Amino acid sequence: MKKFLGGKLLVAAFLLLATYSLALAAPTSFQQVPPLKRIDVGPVQLATCVIPGKGVPILFIHGSWDDHNGWLPVARTLRQEVDNPMVLYDRRGHSASTNVAGQGHISDDVADAVELIQKLHLGAVHVVGHSYGSNVAIELVNNHPELAASLFLYEPPAFGILKHKPQYTSVLKEMKTSMLEAKALLEKGDIEEGTKAFVENVAFGKNSWENLFDERARSCMIANADTWLDQSRDKERLSIPVEKLRDFKKPMTLVSGDASLPVYQAIAVEMQKSIPALQVRHCKGAGHGGPVSDPQQVADFLKAHLARVAGQ
Repeated sequence: MKKFLGGKLLVAAFLLLATYSLALAAPTSFQQVPPLKRIDVGPVQLATCVIPGKGVPILFIHGSWDDHNGWLPVARTLRQEVDNPMVLYDRRGHSASTNVAGQGHISDDVADAVELIQKLHLGAVHVVGHSYGSNVAIELVNNHPELAASLFLYEPPAFGILKHKPQYTSVLKEMKTSMLEAKALLEKGDIEEGTKAFVENVAFGKNSWENLFDERARSCMIANADTWLDQSRDKERLSIPVEKLRDFKKPMTLVSGDASLPVYQAIAVEMQKSIPALQVRHCKGAGHGGPVSDPQQVADFLKAHLARVAGQ
């Protein structure tokens, strides 16, 4: 009987040790999002969510109209597979972050990201951007390559790369007209109609206002409309020098949704031609809102990207 009990205890101890070892090896999941805290980055304070972990941090930069919630579905999904620290934040003038008076510029967003990295003592980070956040990410890498361990983009609106190419004249004209229509509505005070016009005609496609976004997301975009209106007056924001990425020698991935508006697919094609080291992947069935509508696919692409960096 004693031998039997001793054997059961030994087995139980082994199972406990094995479970403990697996717990140490598994990524730390987060059921509840850590609370937002404002980080002073000089002229503004950025509402920031820091998810602890091990390894090279991942910095998520959201797009126009949005806030840090835009990347949360991907971060949650990715967390099941990797244990990297993750930093999500609201860009200046968005949701819980503060803003300053006067005309903004994409360089302000880049400066904020640089200061945030330094304030949090992150070192070089995996820079991850969606939409306009991808343009910020590109400029961050272009101007501060020492702060970037890699670059991961989801559909940057780098329209400048399509200019002076006759095959894109009509699509660019259509995009400009739709932007001006949204801008005119916002300037008249029609903030919900202006926001919806941008969402459906410039970014995410017809019926996306109701079918892609929930009430929280729609309210967020309406609340951030003034920031986009200011941003729309920055002529350089969509004509960033993407070709400078040829000088960046670390892994780069661009993901494009195969159900996106044609202009975003064209940008992916032209960027791949211009930057041979850039790997382009296609998100099946997804549009410009892939990180929200298809977080599993986007997280899988990001996981593969991180694995490629680790394998160098």
